[in-house]
Amino acid sequence: MRQSFLLSAFCFLIFVPARANDMTVDRHALRVGETVTITVSLEDAFASLDDVDVPVRNLAINATPSVSSEFSWINGTVVRRKVFRFAARAIGAGPAQVGPLVITLPDGERESFPAIALQVLPDRAAESNDAAIVLRELLATGRDPFFVIAEADKTQAALGEEVMVTWWLYNATSVQEWQIGGVPKLAEFWVEEVDVRTAQPTQAFVGDIVMQKMPIRRVALFPLRAGTLPIGSMEVEAAVMRRSSGGPFGLFEGNVVDISYSSAPLSLAVHPLPAAAAGAVIGDLTLNCSKPRQGKGGPVVIDASLTGHGNVRAAAAPHFERAPAADVQLVERGTSLDRSANAPSMTRRWQYVLFPASSGAMLIPPLTIATFSPGTSQLRVLRCEASTLDVTGSARPAESSARRSTARARSSQTRNLALIVLAAAAALLLAAIALRTVRRRRGESLRVRELVDDRSPAQIRDVVHERLAARGIDAATLLRESSDRGDAYRALRSLLDALEHDRMTAGEREVERRVRELLDSLQSAA
Repeated sequence: MRQSFLLSAFCFLIFVPARANDMTVDRHALRVGETVTITVSLEDAFASLDDVDVPVRNLAINATPSVSSEFSWINGTVVRRKVFRFAARAIGAGPAQVGPLVITLPDGERESFPAIALQVLPDRAAESNDAAIVLRELLATGRDPFFVIAEADKTQAALGEEVMVTWWLYNATSVQEWQIGGVPKLAEFWVEEVDVRTAQPTQAFVGDIVMQKMPIRRVALFPLRAGTLPIGSMEVEAAVMRRSSGGPFGLFEGNVVDISYSSAPLSLAVHPLPAAAAGAVIGDLTLNCSKPRQGKGGPVVIDASLTGHGNVRAAAAPHFERAPAADVQLVERGTSLDRSANAPSMTRRWQYVLFPASSGAMLIPPLTIATFSPGTSQLRVLRCEASTLDVTGSARPAESSARRSTARARSSQTRNLALIVLAAAAALLLAAIALRTVRRRRGESLRVRELVDDRSPAQIRDVVHERLAARGIDAATLLRESSDRGDAYRALRSLLDALEHDRMTAGEREVERRVRELLDSLQSAA
C-alpha cells in the first residue's frame, strides 16, 4: 500500500508540472529604506524575452535585474526557464504594491500576473541624521550598528552660496566589506567634490557605545535656484559577520549577511539675492593681478586670478574701468580646485594681452569685478589698481584673430568636457520614445551599455562629448538651463565626479540607472 502511494506521488510530480510563469516577492512587510526581492519566472516562449518591466508603487527598483537562464529535460520535453530578480527599495511608510504585470509576446500570446500587496512600516532611524537616535532605533529593532549620517554646515543659504555637506559612516559591528551603493542626484546644485580618500577612521562615542566614524563623501554645493532644495539620501551596502550566540565556539562561528542603509535626506532653504547683487560673483573672494610686462616690443601682458570660496567657474572676467589705449585680447587660463581642504578653494585665471596703439607712457586702467558675500551681506568691488608702463607700439598680428578663436574653442571644449554624458542620453531618448516593444527595449539597453561597459568615468565623458559636439548642443547654456534635462545632466555630472574623485563603487550599474532616469525626464519634456 505504501509503495503504491509513493509511486502515485512520483507520477503526479512528473506529469503535473508546477505553474510555468510566476511572480513572487520574498517578503510582504518591510521598513522604509529596506529592500524586497521581486522574482519573475518565465518558461517556454516567454523565456525568450530579454527584459521585463515590473510596475511598482511606493517602491523604487534599483538598477537592472539579475537574470538567470536554465534548460531542463522533463518527460521527454526540453523546458527553458528564465528568472528575473529585481531589488526594490521602500520609499515611504504605508501600503506598497508590485504589479499587476501583463506580458505580451509578438504573436499575441499573453500572460498576466496579479498585483502583490506589501506594507511599508515607518522607521525612525531612516528619518533622522542624529547618530544617537539612529543607533538607538537600530539596536531596538535588532539591526546591526552600521549606518551613514549626512551633515550640512548650514540649513539656509543665499542663491549661489557655498554649502558644505559631508556623509559620515558609523560602524560598531564586524564588517567584512562595504561600498557606496547609491549617491544623491543633487540636480539643483553645482557640485564640487572634496577629496576624502585619505581620511582615516576615528573613534566617537554615540551614547555609551564606541563607534568608528569616517567621512565617505564631502561636497561643496552651490544652489542654482531659490526655494527649498532637497539633498537626497546616500546608500551604503555592507557584508556583515553575525556571530553565533550559543555553544563554546560561538565567538568563532557565524554567517555573513548583506545589509544596506540609506541616510535621511536633508533640505536647504535658499533665499534669492538682493537686487544690488545682480551680476556679482557670490562668495568670499580675492582678485590678484600681476604687474604689466612687455618683452621685446611685443604685446603687454597682465595675468589676473579670482580665488576663494565661491563658484568662480561661472564668473565673468574682470573688466577695465575704461578702455585702455590698446587693442585688448582676453585669454582664458582655466580653473583649478584645491580638493584637499575641508572647504575647497577655487581659482580661475585670465590673461589680458594688450597691443599698444603707440609708443610712450601708457596708462593701464584698473581691473575690477563685483562680488557679494552672503555671510556679511556686503557688495564689494574687487580692484587691481591702475599702473603706467613705458611701451613700444605693437599691432595685433593678422593671425591673432584665428589664434583667439582657437583658444576660445579649446577653452569651451575643456569647460564642456563634463557634459559628455548628455549626448548619449539624448540619443537613447529617441529610441525610448519611438520604440515600446520588448525587442526595442533590448536595443536601448545595448546602446546604454556600449557607452558605459569597460570605461572609466573620464572615458565615458570623452565618448559622449564627441556626440554632443556633433549635434551642435551648446553645453554651457544647457548647464544653466532651468529644465528637466538640465536637472538630469547635473545629476549625471554629480555621479561621474563622485565616481572619479571619491571612493564610489556604484560604477556601471548606477550610471545606467541615471541615464535611464534622464531618458524619462527628457521624454516627459518632449
